[in-house]
Amino acid sequence: MVPHDARRLPENDDDLDIFTLADYEDPLLPKNERFNESQSHQPLSSAAQQQRTDAANSTSRLFGDDLEIKPEIDTGTVSESCFSFKKLWKYTGPGWLMSIAYLDPGNLESDLQTGAVAGYSLLWLLFWSHVIGLIFQLLSARLGTITGKHLAQLIRQSYSKKLTLVLWGFAQLAIIGADILEIVGTAVALHILLRLPLWAGVLMTATDTFTFMMIQRYGIRRLEAFFMVLITMMAVCFWVELVQSQPDVRKIIQGVIVPYVPKNAELQAVAMLGAIVMPHNMFLHSALVMSRDLGRQPSIRKLKEANFYFAIESILALSVSFFVNLAIVVVFAQVFFKPDHTGPVKIPGLDDADKVLSGTLGSAAKYLWAAGLLAAGQSSTMTGTLAGQYVTEGFFGNIFKKDWHRVAATRSISLIPGMLVAIFAVDHFDTMGELLNVLQSVCLPTVLIPIIKLSTSPHVLSKEFRPSLFMQITCWGLTLVVIAFDIFLFIIHATNLTSAIIIGITGVIYLIFLVYLVWKPLETPRLSATEDGWMSLPQNENDVDGSFTSDEPESSNRRNNKYDDDAEEIYAL
Repeated sequence: MVPHDARRLPENDDDLDIFTLADYEDPLLPKNERFNESQSHQPLSSAAQQQRTDAANSTSRLFGDDLEIKPEIDTGTVSESCFSFKKLWKYTGPGWLMSIAYLDPGNLESDLQTGAVAGYSLLWLLFWSHVIGLIFQLLSARLGTITGKHLAQLIRQSYSKKLTLVLWGFAQLAIIGADILEIVGTAVALHILLRLPLWAGVLMTATDTFTFMMIQRYGIRRLEAFFMVLITMMAVCFWVELVQSQPDVRKIIQGVIVPYVPKNAELQAVAMLGAIVMPHNMFLHSALVMSRDLGRQPSIRKLKEANFYFAIESILALSVSFFVNLAIVVVFAQVFFKPDHTGPVKIPGLDDADKVLSGTLGSAAKYLWAAGLLAAGQSSTMTGTLAGQYVTEGFFGNIFKKDWHRVAATRSISLIPGMLVAIFAVDHFDTMGELLNVLQSVCLPTVLIPIIKLSTSPHVLSKEFRPSLFMQITCWGLTLVVIAFDIFLFIIHATNLTSAIIIGITGVIYLIFLVYLVWKPLETPRLSATEDGWMSLPQNENDVDGSFTSDEPESSNRRNNKYDDDAEEIYAL
């Protein structure tokens, strides 16, 4: 296994246009920035190497050294074609594993309650939540691809010890909240299919850790294939129910296009955002992309190729996720929502959704629901295990001697509290699910802010890979929208004077912390002797003691003018 620094050193390329389809760019990059050929990408001087050593040592200041992720899938040399399905297949996997968090039982409960309470009205929010999630997932994936470190490692490297521990606490709280709903979802599915008591189903989810360890031993490709089978199973089950419900297509299109929040659906709107865009998923995606081997010294073209194909895969995966979530909202809007009803109504949850479906769509519908719910619970529980593993290892380093110690410890941190809450709150599943989705929304800004700051820092990414000014403004604006949702949440829960005081104090502390997180400069040590960050290597001839040699054919670094002109015309459209 080569060091991350060695794996991520760029090679010289000939006048690459940073925003051409031929050079594998995505919409997050600026249009007007070009690679500066005069910046010679040559080996570091002894002084610069010492700076990197000091930086690496600084990342170990909590407990252990960084635990490197071994790349398993060889992506080959840079493709000369505009697009290759064969090349896409090599990069396919991380995005589909990431998309499972968009289909976990928490999302399913949020979807069914949204459909039951608001009908088709919040479909637009479902769509834009996926768009917001996609933008930040791409930023997270890019951090992992370019730096060779995942998000938790970068946060650990870039913030003080105390602030790092606070951010770890928020991340772990979000994982625990997601785990509770995943455990409950699996238990409910087993109850419908096998008539097991809920507490027994909850206890059975503990075996997921051992199942995950067994599958993980066979390699990342088999793990990805297993999860893709589960996603297919979910999609088939819920789309069949969608067809059975005979929805109004015109109302579906109207709900996706027209933004509207009914008066009685404010909490569902906030819960939907928290259920769709989940904090731990950012950590997961930034680590999963590192399973692709980009070579010992990937060129800028190679890194752009990786970003391009990872972006395509993420778009495809989240598109499937959107239509699966849409199917659930529409089904429960059809079978439960009554627009003329003005009195109080019991909102269905995971534990009684099967009764609602079987009463209107027939007994087969509840088994389809249970099968899809079981697939969602199993897949999200295992990816939650993986996310918890990356979060703990990233924040605290390599503190475990054996793999099973690491999996068992990181799983116990989130599984044990989740099982306790699920067992003792068995009679309050509906309310609990709604509040846990809200918890995700509250934790979300504590992840989005570091992602933006890391992605825009010249000490982390060079200008070739930093988002454009427009995209930076967009990301900050989306983060403010999430924070505004959270403030609204604090307000609607202040039902009396006592609760208003407690919630008010909590809300003020929360906002102060977020402002501090935005203001606090990153503590990332400069990893090169240049001003523009670690990807821009020394330009002074006196600072170099050798020169890079490309491991690619000379022709692969040349511009194809006709090809690039065609690409520019495509983007001009």
